[in-house]
Amino acid sequence: MIKFIKNISIKTKLGILFFILLISISILGYKTIYISKDNQIILRDVHSKSQAVLSLQNNIITPLYNLRQLSHSLVMAPNQDIRKNIQLEIDEIIKHLNANFNDVKRYNYEIYEIWNNYKNLFYQTKEYLDDEFEEGAYINITTVAKKQFDILMDRLLNLQRKSLNNSTIAYNDAVTKTKEIKFEIIISIMLILIFSVFINWLISNNIISSISSVQNGLNDFFKYLNDKKTQVNKIELSCNDEFKQMATIINKNILYISNNIEQNEALIKNATKILENLKSGNLGTRLYENTNDKSLNELKNMINDMIDNLEKRINKEIKQRLAQEQLLVQQSKLAAMGEMIGNIAHQWRQPLAEISAIHMNMKVTYDFNKFDKKYLNEKIKEANKLTAYMSQTITDFQNFFKPRGEKEIFSVQNACKEAAKIIESSLRYHEISLKFNTIKDTNILGYKNEYSQVILNILSNAKDIIIERKIKFPRINIEIKEGNNYSIVKISDNAGGIAEKILDKIFEPYFTTRYKTQGTGIGLYMSKNIIERNMYGFINVKNTDEGALFTIKVLKIEPKSTHKA
Repeated sequence: MIKFIKNISIKTKLGILFFILLISISILGYKTIYISKDNQIILRDVHSKSQAVLSLQNNIITPLYNLRQLSHSLVMAPNQDIRKNIQLEIDEIIKHLNANFNDVKRYNYEIYEIWNNYKNLFYQTKEYLDDEFEEGAYINITTVAKKQFDILMDRLLNLQRKSLNNSTIAYNDAVTKTKEIKFEIIISIMLILIFSVFINWLISNNIISSISSVQNGLNDFFKYLNDKKTQVNKIELSCNDEFKQMATIINKNILYISNNIEQNEALIKNATKILENLKSGNLGTRLYENTNDKSLNELKNMINDMIDNLEKRINKEIKQRLAQEQLLVQQSKLAAMGEMIGNIAHQWRQPLAEISAIHMNMKVTYDFNKFDKKYLNEKIKEANKLTAYMSQTITDFQNFFKPRGEKEIFSVQNACKEAAKIIESSLRYHEISLKFNTIKDTNILGYKNEYSQVILNILSNAKDIIIERKIKFPRINIEIKEGNNYSIVKISDNAGGIAEKILDKIFEPYFTTRYKTQGTGIGLYMSKNIIERNMYGFINVKNTDEGALFTIKVLKIEPKSTHKA
């Protein structure tokens, strides 16, 4: 038997297992159907006997008690109207009882006769009541009719007990037969199980033995691939099935791989070193060794080509990035310089006009011969005051646009007001209202001038768009408050907002909604870099019902930290 199993194919072995499984299922299915039919007959018998008991109780005994109770109510009723209603209920019950006792008549005529006698006595009571002989009706219902009722109920209860006993006997018979069938099923299952287990063990043991041999051979080979020390043995099988063919193919492949692996290993090690050099930024090394593996040779050439291309692309990208960064910085400086010159012009326009007026006034005074030393000194003082204001304006602008120094702790409110001071003349010239709402001032750590330049850039953009759209009653609001961890500055305007399709692009470099002659598109990009990269904060924008709302958040410094600083 064992030799037969070794010499057949795996497909045939699995077919035998499937055939045994099919036969087992068929036998168990047949036994199940047979038992199911037998159980149905037993249960039907038990059910019919139980139904007989239940029918006797529901259709005869319970209505009889109801009839007895109603008969007492009929006799005791105080008037004819109540008796008529009770009589209608009694007639309906008697009608159903007649039909049910006719069924009983087939198997117990005695009970049927007793029912007729009781029914006649009941009609006698009704006649007494019709003749208004209530005493006779009461005596009849409580004596003769009661005695006949007790006899009828005794016979019915005996019949019920017999039916119940028959049901119990049928149930006990069903339990006994079920136990016999259960024992028969257990014996059948055990025999099928023993036979199936024996055949399955023979076939499975043969398959598992073959799988184990192949697995052990492959494990030895994989260990050899890992440590190159494990000896690789051929896979030997005594069977002639598909596993034998698999083992032969595996042995050939293991021999082929073992012969080529050492030759390929050197190239792989060199390739690993090359990649490590690439990781550290060294692009000067290349692969030169050849192997018998065509794929590895192609990989070698691909790595060399990749290094060459990468080196060229990196050099080109570095040059382009440097040029772009220089251009970006230069444009940023030119844009800032242009803004600064424009704001200085707005700051100087009024003082220059006043100085010109002083000169004209001095000329007129001189022409009218009213020019004296006291008058001259007053006008010189006025002119000096105006030139001092203009000089202070230049100093403020110089301090505002100083190159970055060290990080410092500064007031958010002061930084915002310094930015507003730079642009206030230009806003006043264009009749744009600027309002501060300081709910809670906080201190932050960072570059004060750069932070003020961000505020100035947002204010300048708001001013430009208000002028461009010719907004009536233009205004810009700056709200300063604090959150749980951040200082918060919100800058809003009533210029109508930003188009939704470009709302998420305005912080990108070189993005602008104006012509090239009007803007470079680097202001908001640089602002985002200052807040998020240099000060580790957040800046975002959204539209409100009136216009755009910029929100700037920077980590606040607690008062004790400020005191220490």
